Amino acid sequence: MTNQFTEGDIIQGMLRGRDESYHPIIYFGEIDSDYFHGGMITHSNQHGNVRLNDNHFNQKINNDPRPSYFVNNKLIKKQEWGPFHKIGELSEEGIQFINLNINGTTPQTWEDYTN
Repeated sequence: MTNQFTEGDIIQGMLRGRDESYHPIIYFGEIDSDYFHGGMITHSNQHGNVRLNDNHFNQKINNDPRPSYFVNNKLIKKQEWGPFHKIGELSEEGIQFINLNINGTTPQTWEDYTN
């Protein structure tokens, strides 16, 4: 389970395959024992991804100089990709910025989002 995390925590799962926890996940909240709501952080500026600025983080993921972006949709993530550990944290401003962008989106699995 991921209920030990709070909204805005950036987490990574133990299963790191392309269809698992490959990218860092912004934690939004539990759905049930199988799924939780999350966002995806990437370095890709493609497909309508939205750029994050330094002030959107309390704790950055790493020292990578490339800009970070988030996929502009709330996603459904699988609990089975864990156990998860915290690797970063959004600031309150970052949480508000992302929520402003993804409000009104329909939570989807990554597979449904890309189809």
